[in-house]
Parts: sequence; C-alpha cells; structure tokens
Amino acid sequence: MALDPRGLKVLLAIPTYNNRPALRAVAERALATGLPVLVADDGSTDGALDALEGLALKSLRLSPNQGKGAAILAAAAWAGERGYTHLLTLDGDGQHSPEDIPAMLRVAEETGADLVIGARSFDRGSMPTARYYSNTIGSRLASSLVGREIRDSQSGFRVIRLDKIRGTTLRSRYYELEMEMLIKMARAGCKIAHAPISTIYHDGEARSKMKPVRDTVRVCLWSLAFRFLGA
Repeated sequence: MALDPRGLKVLLAIPTYNNRPALRAVAERALATGLPVLVADDGSTDGALDALEGLALKSLRLSPNQGKGAAILAAAAWAGERGYTHLLTLDGDGQHSPEDIPAMLRVAEETGADLVIGARSFDRGSMPTARYYSNTIGSRLASSLVGREIRDSQSGFRVIRLDKIRGTTLRSRYYELEMEMLIKMARAGCKIAHAPISTIYHDGEARSKMKPVRDTVRVCLWSLAFRFLGA
C-alpha cells in the first residue's frame, strides 16, 4: 500500500458500468498519479474489466448490476479492510480528469476536511442544459439541507475519510448515495471542503449513465427523506 507524500493512505477507486470504450484510458491516467487503483465494476455486460488487462491495478466485480452507490460502498469496504484512510472516487466514463487529483489531495491535506468534493464551474454555455439545471438545483437543495454552501452536490469526484463513514448507515445503492453521504457526514459535524476540477462533457463514448431529470428528482426526494425522516 502506497503512502501518499501528504501522509494520507489513499485508494483511488473507479466505479464503472459499461464504460469499456473510455475505461482503459481513465485507468492509465489514474495510475500515472502514483496512487493504488481499484476498479469497482458494477456488473458490466460489455467486458469492461477485459479492457484493463496488463494494468497494475486491482478490481472487484458486483453481480448482477446493483447501482453506482453499491459499487462505491464495496470499494470503501475493500479499502477499509486493507488499512486505507481515504477513498478517492473517480468516475470511469471519462468525465473526470485524473490530472485534477493532486489538487484534490492538496485540499484534503491543507484543510483536514473529512470530505473533499471536486466542484465544477457551472458555466451554462459549456454544459448540456439538463445537466446544468440538475446540478444547480441539486446543489442548492444540498446547501439548504446541510446549512452550508455545497458547490457541486452531484459530483462523484471526491476524497472521503473512511473512518467518518464507518458505522454510518448508508441505505442508497444508486446515484443518491453521494447526496446521502454528504447529508449524513454534515449532520455528524464532518468538515467539508471543495477543490476546483475540470468540467468535461462528451457527446460520444464517455457518457454518464445518469438521467438528469429522473435521477435529479429521485435524489431530491431521497435527500428530503435523509434529512427530515432519518432514513
């Protein structure tokens, strides 16, 4: 297990589902950071893990497909069992830049934050309309629910201090896990910080599986349940 120069024991986890066209390039760039890499395959049917042959990384596979949240929780459990202190999550579809990882870790070290969120700049001109509104609405809701500014509530690019979620009941198995984790960590008094990251959207192979309208409504409804019903 590599010890990051900053003193953090970080596992870089890539949750993925049917992202074979983009996955190998993402993994290669992730490995170039020098961090150990785990790919958590959420029951892909496109042979995604086969595309990683020959790369010096670890992988685990959920079967059948269980949801992005389930893949993240499986990666967190894997990391915790092996003594890592932090989990850095990076999507496998090419919409996160591994080159932003040093900035994420620098914020984690300098602030001592329990959760660092990679925050995109919401430039309406550079984002698909549905994604712009889903992200801005979700972030405003998150800020209201936790009583502090949350700049990018739907960002899956995060550094998570594992001992702060150990013992926390996390019920979600889909996209809303990231909001649930955010709300419950904030409720527990955890420190939350942001690091600026690139805003990347592709019309081709690197496409998010998230459905902006459907999944934003789902996230918002679950968020209210997490905050007010103790779900």
